[in-house]
Amino acid sequence: MLVIDTAFKTAYFALTDKQGKVFSKMLDADSKHSENVLSEIDKLCQKAGIDILDVETVAVVTGPGSFTGLRIGVAIAKALACVNKNLKLISLSSLELMAYIVERRQKEGGNFACAINALSKLFFVAYFDAKGIKLEQEKMIGEEEFLTIQCPIYAIKGDIPQMQGKPLNEIELCCEDLLGFALQEEKAGHFVTLEELLPKYLRLSQAEDNLLKKNKKV
Repeated sequence: MLVIDTAFKTAYFALTDKQGKVFSKMLDADSKHSENVLSEIDKLCQKAGIDILDVETVAVVTGPGSFTGLRIGVAIAKALACVNKNLKLISLSSLELMAYIVERRQKEGGNFACAINALSKLFFVAYFDAKGIKLEQEKMIGEEEFLTIQCPIYAIKGDIPQMQGKPLNEIELCCEDLLGFALQEEKAGHFVTLEELLPKYLRLSQAEDNLLKKNKKV
């Protein structure tokens, strides 16, 4: 299995061979993901002694998250599926991935929210029960609504600044978490088709938003 996460500032990759040995790589925020992701995946395959076309399953984080990052990850998975017709595809939610980490580490239990900074005082949010089961669909909310959230809020470390005394619980993502979540989804049989593998933006891009505003004025 190859797992790709380019939804956040740091990119994460994990690869397992047939014996279950794990190979992983991180690309920090200063790396140009659009230029380096493919080469890093190739290096990972070389290190594992695996031909990329022999990979049986590709799991990719489809969002919400960085517009450019999501497009990169999904495009790579789709390209691999086009040349390997037997490839199995898994779409991973970034917020559910965060909930997977929280559920494994939190001790107090109870419902909680996971949030990602969508910039411009907007946030991608999803709510989960104590077992990490999603209670409702992911959505984008403004700062005012964000500040009214009553349950504990979890965010990737450094992603959301502290605001108006609103307490935030920061978590750190690692390749082991990414792989563990992907294997869980594989075991559950949560596969998607090539056509179903799409980025989950939850909002318009800046260009689309500007075009919409321009059309409204006409």
